[in-house]
Parts: sequence; C-alpha cells; structure tokens
Amino acid sequence: MFLFRWIQGLVSYSVEVRGQSMEPTCSPGRLFKASRLAYFFRHPSRGDLVVVRPPGTPAHMEIKRVVGLPKEQIAWNQGLFRVNGELLHEPYARIPAAPPGDDEIQTRRLGPDEYFVAGDNRGNSLDSRSFGLVTRPQMHAKAFLHGKKSTIDFII
Repeated sequence: MFLFRWIQGLVSYSVEVRGQSMEPTCSPGRLFKASRLAYFFRHPSRGDLVVVRPPGTPAHMEIKRVVGLPKEQIAWNQGLFRVNGELLHEPYARIPAAPPGDDEIQTRRLGPDEYFVAGDNRGNSLDSRSFGLVTRPQMHAKAFLHGKKSTIDFII
C-alpha cells in the first residue's frame, strides 16, 4: 500500500481551490486531481485546466485555464479574448460588466513556448493579464476530476 501511494504521488496529486478566480467553474474548497503525466506525450490544449506556478512566485501554485497557445496572438478587453482575431467562445467564463469607457484592447504575441492562462472569473483573477505569460515548464500538471474533498480519495 505504501508503494502504491508513493507511485501515485509521483503521477498525480490533489489541489484545493483557494480564492474565487476559477468561479463559476469551481468554488473555493473544491478539490482537483492534478496529473503530472498528462503532458508527457502531448502539449496543453486551449481550455485545459492547468496547475501553474506564476512567474516570480516560487512557492505558489494556481489553477488556471489555457486560453492562448504558442505563436498565437491574444487580444483582450473587458474580460473577452480574441485569438488570432477570432472571438473565443468561453461558456464557462464569468465576464464582468465593463465600466463605461473601459474599451482599451491589449494584445500579446506568444513565443514558441509561451501560453496565456486566465481564471474563469475574469473580474477577479490574477492571471497572464497581470503576471505575464507562462512557459511549459511552469505548468506542473493538468487539473481534472473536481469535486468535494470527501468525494475524491485517489486516482489510478
């Protein structure tokens, strides 16, 4: 049993959501399983939930959604994103009402190993709009299978 738990810890771990940046997808206290092997054979995809270590925060990890992929152009304003000029359809996102006059569009071109990540609660999220782009090594795992703490014990 000890060996099983040790191997399981190498493959996956639990992440508890703190804060409100991923609402309405998940609220504080929800638990995600994070797979360290999910991106071993493939790259992150748009819409994936990932466990990231934001730049400049060595001991801090967050769950965010992948919005922009390498070499894409991302533009955003008022909580909405455009990828290479096309409006991104995100039914899971909570888009706040923008104050009048807040229509400045910001744009970034992503490099060959850069990703743009964002919280689903666009009005209350520290993400790539504030801390910058993340690289693949800063993505520690893919997050999945969320539920209450008492409903998830382990995953094989």
